Amino acid sequence: MDLPVIIIKNGSVVTPAGLTKFDILIEEGRFAGFGDFSEYRKADFIIDAKDKIIIPGLIDPNVHFNGKWRDTPVVHDFYSGSVSAAYGGVTTIIDFARQKKNESLKNTVEELTKKAKKGSVIDYSFHCVITDITAEVLNEIGSIISYGVPSFKYFFIFHEDGIQVDNGAFYEILKETGKYGGIVGVHSENYDIVKYNVRKFLKDGKTSAVYYALSSPNIAEAECAYRSIFLANSAGTSLYFFHLSTKEAVEIVGSAKWMGYPIFAETSIYYLVLTEDVYKRKDGMKWICTPPLRKKLDIDSLWNGLNDGRISVVSSDDMAFNSEDKLSNKDSFNLVPEGLPGVEVRLPILFTEGVLKRKISLKRLVEITSTNVAKLFGMFPRKGIISIRSDADLVILDPDKEVVLNSDSLHMKTDWCPVEGMRVKGLPEFVISRGEIIVEKGKFCSKKGRGKFIRRKIKPELRREIV
Repeated sequence: MDLPVIIIKNGSVVTPAGLTKFDILIEEGRFAGFGDFSEYRKADFIIDAKDKIIIPGLIDPNVHFNGKWRDTPVVHDFYSGSVSAAYGGVTTIIDFARQKKNESLKNTVEELTKKAKKGSVIDYSFHCVITDITAEVLNEIGSIISYGVPSFKYFFIFHEDGIQVDNGAFYEILKETGKYGGIVGVHSENYDIVKYNVRKFLKDGKTSAVYYALSSPNIAEAECAYRSIFLANSAGTSLYFFHLSTKEAVEIVGSAKWMGYPIFAETSIYYLVLTEDVYKRKDGMKWICTPPLRKKLDIDSLWNGLNDGRISVVSSDDMAFNSEDKLSNKDSFNLVPEGLPGVEVRLPILFTEGVLKRKISLKRLVEITSTNVAKLFGMFPRKGIISIRSDADLVILDPDKEVVLNSDSLHMKTDWCPVEGMRVKGLPEFVISRGEIIVEKGKFCSKKGRGKFIRRKIKPELRREIV
């Protein structure tokens, strides 16, 4: 298929050096030139981006499309989830390929790739979730990294769901992954603390959403983070924390980074704007996610961590369920599907709450939503930057237009929005993926299955550039 020649004029472009102005030429799906193209006559499309901001396409390293919580499937498949992502300025996702018992890692990835290939409108890759840890699987880690999947996720919780790993297995995985330059990601919660509290609350008849939050106190995340860092440092392996939510964990990560450990952390968008007070609502079960939402003190600490580099990434952790799945016949917090829809709202929330209110720079916005992800997970410089020969993934956003977030106006497939009624700015006006316009002024312009599987290779030297 012939790709269009696109010129974008008059916009303010966010680069690693900061905000600057130049025209952008896109040819053959890549950035082909920067400067003044007022005399260029070969363009198929000319976009006037006056008074708009241009940033690299977002990369979301933490989405759960086509998955399920126990027997309840999420509402987003790869098509609906990626369309929603595109409306939010996301041009690449990393989902999770969860291994089944007796299944090889390569087969795990290939089976999910087939589903994504049929549906995703944007580019995609996967973290491998190893759940059946055998000698054969450990021996396969090197080959799956060479295949282009160099990142893994492990859970210290969810024993009942068959995905929890113990410390011994985790340590072996760390050592094997480190041999081949991969990165290990963890869901940081202490299972024993959480399980003890859940049993205690259920025994006492304390089943409301409030007790879900109380069952996983800050110490559960912090202790697991400290232990994971100690094991990773001993194994000599880089470590990544998914969706950190607590002040204590931010401080622990900061101390490890100060000592020079290759430790990196993300938080997810709702931990920056929502508190545990939502669990007091009559419909508070809808906001159950794991880890739970925290206090205002934790929110402030996370924002501070984003500003000073202790937190390097903000994801959506999109795991979307409708109200019926959250509320119907769920008379106890331990029976509620855990997860929130969020892939579409990450950019406008960060622009509004971060850039406009907390004064983080546009450069930092790009780092925590795109560039750092690309460097950490082996996509840079193909992704994550507006640079010659990089994939032409970009977002043109309107910094002034204000909208109200609600389930009717958004494209997430859920019948509710966790931040219903929030006023935001910074929604994408144009989204371009590999040189194709996929969203234009609120209209979806692409087609099912156009996304490509991105084979990744981590470059350890880029870690030094990540803040």
